[in-house]
Amino acid sequence: MQTILHHNSSGEAAYTGRLKKREVHRAITLHPVKDHRQMYRIHSYFKNLRIQELRESSLDLHRDIAMSLHELGVSQDHVEDYELPGGVPLFPAKVGDPEYLGNNSILGAPIDFNRFKANTIEEVVPFDFISKSIYSVSHSNPKRRIEGPLKEALDDVIREVMEIINAPSRQRGRVIDFNELLYGYIRLQPLHGVDYVLDLLLKYRRYRGRKMTAAVRRHAYLQQSFTGIEIRELPMGDPPPFEDPAILENLDLDTIKVSPNDYEDFDEASQQNSFLDFSKLNVREAIESGFMKLQNLPKVLKWNEAPFEQYPIYDRRIHFILPLAGRQEIFGRFLKNYEEIVLKSDEAVTLIVVLYLDSKSPLDYQNAESLVNYYNEQYSKDIRVIQMGTTVFSRGAALTEGMKQCKDEDLVSFIDVDMMFNYNTLRRIRINTIKYTQVYFPIVFSEYNPEVVNGADFNKFADEVIEPDNLPASGKFMDSGETVKTDREITNLKYSKEITDDSGYFRQYGFGILSIYKCDFNRVGGFDLNIKGWGLEDVQLFETLIKSNLTVYRIADDSLVHIFHSVDCDKNLEKSQFIMCLGTKASTYGSEKHMTYYMLNHPEVLWPDEEKGVS
Repeated sequence: MQTILHHNSSGEAAYTGRLKKREVHRAITLHPVKDHRQMYRIHSYFKNLRIQELRESSLDLHRDIAMSLHELGVSQDHVEDYELPGGVPLFPAKVGDPEYLGNNSILGAPIDFNRFKANTIEEVVPFDFISKSIYSVSHSNPKRRIEGPLKEALDDVIREVMEIINAPSRQRGRVIDFNELLYGYIRLQPLHGVDYVLDLLLKYRRYRGRKMTAAVRRHAYLQQSFTGIEIRELPMGDPPPFEDPAILENLDLDTIKVSPNDYEDFDEASQQNSFLDFSKLNVREAIESGFMKLQNLPKVLKWNEAPFEQYPIYDRRIHFILPLAGRQEIFGRFLKNYEEIVLKSDEAVTLIVVLYLDSKSPLDYQNAESLVNYYNEQYSKDIRVIQMGTTVFSRGAALTEGMKQCKDEDLVSFIDVDMMFNYNTLRRIRINTIKYTQVYFPIVFSEYNPEVVNGADFNKFADEVIEPDNLPASGKFMDSGETVKTDREITNLKYSKEITDDSGYFRQYGFGILSIYKCDFNRVGGFDLNIKGWGLEDVQLFETLIKSNLTVYRIADDSLVHIFHSVDCDKNLEKSQFIMCLGTKASTYGSEKHMTYYMLNHPEVLWPDEEKGVS
């Protein structure tokens, strides 16, 4: 009874942490749940577990169908069109129908480590070895710590394995507990799922008959199969959340009408942090605010029965904010890119340049203004300049000043003068930035030093003869296809670069490029304006957004390319900023392959004392 009617003695903190625990999974009641927000969270978690069970049952049925038809001698190519006796189709819904049950050739594949058969050596998916660390032949760092997502995945798999093992425990009078993972192998096959080989140290305890306890060691061969692809459509242009003071002031509670049929279950994790603290409100405020917060769901709240206004995604105006200090030549290149993509087309984009006077190149300040004036006169479009003069440069302060030129409902994108972009960039910004819901942090592609990428000393051994054609390709991406391209596609290719491991890398830990609505930026408090000089302000904003109830969306964007430039780290920076700057400078120099060739060709770098004859 203590197991199935589980009581947590933590008081207010009961069930507020991780729910992926054995006691939670084995219980039929959980007590106490002190907060209604946690009730919604627990309810959502158990519904997700139920979804997993149904998906597993669906996979089992697909496998049974595939096995049965194999025994009947039905070819896999004819399974989708197979008919049962009486002319009843086995799969009545075809691809594209809402009731489509999935591709049986993939979902019905048997549990086997050889489901995927590679045709070439390049297609072989190697296993990663897991011990105290993870060892991988496909990763740039062969030995590294086990990342958080993988650690959680292993915990989930081991917990499920132990639940399967202990399912008949009561009948057999024994229980087996997990002790530790000694080692394991793991690989991801994108088409089918994840394969595991785990060496588990377990504790066997028999409590019926002759009682005993013993340590046992078992190998587990496991497969986590993917199910069908699911697409979830998110509404664009949603109404503002109801805690917005501007909305509450203009909202007449008497006009609120709620239809019972419009209610939908609370399943969104992002809603968990959006409730008000009732203890800080009076009774009327608590009831009114609580009611409105609880109804912060699709189709629940209607104003005068009128649907909320929707507007086309691709017509949304993007406000680029560009901090600039000196760098006249690079700014000219950026404006040429901006001219091709924006000024010569009907793209709804506004550029706001926040201009600082660089003491090292004072003429650049006036030249930048003249260049902007030229483009404004040439195209009669909106490029604004905010003159900061001799103010000490701060990227966070510059972006905040640019924000002041925008309205609360404006879509804002922070960009750097070294970036190249195209039409795909603008499209992704508009799609992936959702007001009151989601901000977009693209992972940009950063070029390596061209002298390293194309240098013979970094691409061959000292005594090796290499033909010029064998050097890594550089420059713009070329398409060998014969299809006729539109003007936009041709322009896109002009500002695209070749994406390879040798030419650059995706800057996973760069957070300077961000798209967000101004109202969302203000709600999270904006930048820390006390930070001066290079870096760190974007990292702090990223951490703030992660902790907010906004979704932070990150994805590698090959249309955003950071052109290489040498990094000069000011020794007067704060220590954390200086270390980050040195790390960025090192990572943009060249790939691991380039550095390996250079080190092997210059042993004096690795062993300077030996070259000097010092033992």
